[in-house]
Amino acid sequence: MNLTKKNMLIISGLALSLAAVPSLAQVAPMPTKPAKQEPNYTPAPKQQPKKADPAQSQPQPKPDGMQTYGGDAQTLPDIPYLKLAVRNKEGRIQRLHQLPDIAALRSNPTVGPKTIEYMMPFVYERRNKFEQKIINNLDLYWGLTGTLIEGLDMSNMKDLGQVAEMLKPLVDKTTFTQEMVNHGILSRVQGGLNRKIVNEYKKEITDEIQVLSDDGGLNDVMRFVMNDSILESKITYNEMIAEAMGNISELIEKAGLTSKEAQALVAYQQEIDLTKVVENIKAIHVFDAEFRKLPFMDGIAILEAMREMRENPELSPAIHTINVLHAGKTAPKDGMTFGYKTQDELIAEREAKQKKKQELKQDD
Repeated sequence: MNLTKKNMLIISGLALSLAAVPSLAQVAPMPTKPAKQEPNYTPAPKQQPKKADPAQSQPQPKPDGMQTYGGDAQTLPDIPYLKLAVRNKEGRIQRLHQLPDIAALRSNPTVGPKTIEYMMPFVYERRNKFEQKIINNLDLYWGLTGTLIEGLDMSNMKDLGQVAEMLKPLVDKTTFTQEMVNHGILSRVQGGLNRKIVNEYKKEITDEIQVLSDDGGLNDVMRFVMNDSILESKITYNEMIAEAMGNISELIEKAGLTSKEAQALVAYQQEIDLTKVVENIKAIHVFDAEFRKLPFMDGIAILEAMREMRENPELSPAIHTINVLHAGKTAPKDGMTFGYKTQDELIAEREAKQKKKQELKQDD
C-alpha cells in the first residue's frame, strides 16, 4: 500500500524520534488525532522590572559530575573502539543476537572486568524483572511477536498507535546502559560511550534498510524500531524457553497440565546448553511453535513452575558473567581507559605474525 505524504512525514518523524532514544527502550504513542486548536491568547498583565540581584547574576559553578550528555552537551573522549556493525561476505550488517547495550560493553574501551564484577548482581536483577514482564504479559508477547508487528500496515495511524501502546508493558523505563549509570556502576563517561556505540550500530542498520529498500524503507525501519524496542524481552523469552525444554515433562507434571497440547510438548524435550542459545535457536523455535499452541494461562503455569524449580527463582541460569576483554583490549594504563587497538591494527599485527611464521618455515 502506498503511503500518503502526510503519513510518510509522521512515520519519518516518529522513526527518527525513536532512533534518538539510546536503546529504543521507550516507545512514544503514535499521533492518532489532530492536535486541539489552541485557545485564544490573553496577555499577562505587565509587571514593573525588578533590580537584578548581583549574587544571582554571577555564573554559578556546576557541582562535580553533573555534566550531561546527548548531542553536543558534552564531548566524549576520542578513544578508538570496535564497532558493533560488522558486515558479512555479502556486505550486509550482521544483526546482533545479544542486547546491543551488553555487546557494547566489550567494545567500550573504558569498561573492564572490575566494572563487570559490580554490575553482575544488577544484570541478574534486571533479567528477573524481564522474566516477570514475560509471565505477566505472555498473551501480549505472543501476539506482538506472532503477526501483529510483521503484519502491521504502517500507513494506518490508528493501528500503529495501538501496537505502540501494546509494546510498553514489555519495555523497561530505562535502557540497560542508563540503569547501570543510575546504579553508579557505569560512570557518565562510560555510559556515554556505551550509548554512542549502541546508537551508531542502530543508525547503520536503519541506514542500510533505507538504502536496500525500493520505497525508502519507512515500513521496514518502523518494524525494526518496534522489534528492537522489545529485543530484551525477546532474548529473555527465548532463554526461558530454552531452559524449559530441558525438563518439560517434569514441568508439565508440576503445573498439573493434562491437555493434549501440553502432552505433545514432551516429544520436543531437549537439553539446551544455555551458553549456546543462539546456536540452538532453530530447535528452540520449533519447540516454541508447539508451546504457543497452549492456552496462554498454561504457558504461564509452565514458566512459573520452571522458575520455582530453580535453586533461586530470581536467578536465571542463562545469565553468565559478561566478558568485556578481547585481543585489542588490555589492562588499564591510566586507571580508567584500557590499552586499545583498532581493528586495522589487529589485522596488521596478525598478518605480520603470519608472514614471520612463513619466513621461519622457509628458513628451515
